[in-house]
Amino acid sequence: MSEHEKWRTDARFLSNHGLSRRDVLKASLAASGIAFIRALPASAQDGAITGGDIEVGVFYQQGAWFDHCKSIGDSLEADYPGTKVKYTFCNTASDPDRALRWQNGDPLDVDTGRWNNQAVTTWDWVNNGFVYNMTTDVAQPLANGTAWKDTFTPAVSSFIVDSRDGSTTPGAYWGVPFELVLMVMQYNQDHFTTAGITKPPATWTEFLAACEALAAKGIKPICVSGPTAPYCAQWWDRLTQRIVGKQAVLDVAFGTAKAADNPGFLTAAQELQKFKTNDWFMDGYDGADFTTAQALFFQGQAAMIHMGSWLTTEMTDVIAALPTPFKLGMFDFPAYDGGAGDQNAGFGTAQTWSIANPDKATSHKVPVPLAVEYLKRWTSIERANERSDKLKMIPAIAGATAPAIDGLSDTLARSASSEMIVYYYGIHWDTNLSTAWWNPIQALFLGQTDAAGAIKMLDDGLAQYRELKASGG
Repeated sequence: MSEHEKWRTDARFLSNHGLSRRDVLKASLAASGIAFIRALPASAQDGAITGGDIEVGVFYQQGAWFDHCKSIGDSLEADYPGTKVKYTFCNTASDPDRALRWQNGDPLDVDTGRWNNQAVTTWDWVNNGFVYNMTTDVAQPLANGTAWKDTFTPAVSSFIVDSRDGSTTPGAYWGVPFELVLMVMQYNQDHFTTAGITKPPATWTEFLAACEALAAKGIKPICVSGPTAPYCAQWWDRLTQRIVGKQAVLDVAFGTAKAADNPGFLTAAQELQKFKTNDWFMDGYDGADFTTAQALFFQGQAAMIHMGSWLTTEMTDVIAALPTPFKLGMFDFPAYDGGAGDQNAGFGTAQTWSIANPDKATSHKVPVPLAVEYLKRWTSIERANERSDKLKMIPAIAGATAPAIDGLSDTLARSASSEMIVYYYGIHWDTNLSTAWWNPIQALFLGQTDAAGAIKMLDDGLAQYRELKASGG
């Protein structure tokens, strides 16, 4: 595996991007037969909660995130005698094994990566009956009288609630959200002050001017990991959406359209080429893996980074070791004057827990009532506030306090009034498609091609991908 491919197997990277779904997709397609949708189940409330064994997924096996998860499990064990919670790594190393376990009747009782309403590549799990339908459960009132589903922030609805075209279960819940993830611009406030930038740039013109002002003060404007193709391509996804619009992007990425036939794609590539031409990338970006690049950002080596809102959670130890407090700011991706896309559209997702369908499990009896209770505790406003404060995770629960990061509240308000697009358009859940879509932009950032060359690489790669799909690959 080349240096530029190591991100594909990095556990922390893949957990942030739900890339377990890529392996899950391959396995599910191989094993899928005739799809079916399970009928609406009785509520877990119909059965009394009794103690017993329950297996739940965890993103991390140690540290603050795991400690938080375990404290929820500990409360379940304390309140329901006989309960024993098993914590299973639901990240990269376990992806193939977990997919096979689900298919072979031995699923985790609570797992992630099994449902996203905007991601076609996750639908087979629901269509083939592997996932428990929680619709009746989330309609039940909590202790305060509020229906469980009404505690979820509206921002997660497009990812959680079944609104698929032709769905036989419209409005169904195949899981519950526990975190809202946003893809956002994050910046060093001290660097902005040094460069005389008094407010975050709202338009692409203002953004370019900010880059020039930073460079004039000897500050590299942009942090990116050159070896990490999707982190390069984040910029492409955001700018093309602003310039040509979401549907035009989908027509090229998932349809049959060519980027070369829409001049807006070339415009986007030309704009991004300015980063390399003007020497705006952080020193050493071409060799820095994503963890190193993020650490260098917090160590002051660049002014801005476009990244998921998980950044501060992932870099907690680095931030704590800094000699002086880091002043982090946040703003949404700039609007493009005259662009055809929704200039307020956000990118992100809702991290979701799902319960295994007991009708598919043959190795054990899925403890649905206990699993539902576990997830009610995960999604309580008290636990959401804990994650916000200690882990800087954006709550998926209405009324919970957002992390204290300058600019986050404005970004959330902007996203709440416009469309939230699933990050990477869900392309990251298809290995072959992501290679065709990302690699040309990585080559552009590394100076291996120019804007026109990137567009040609993109169209050529997509043509090969379509041929592969047509042949059943």
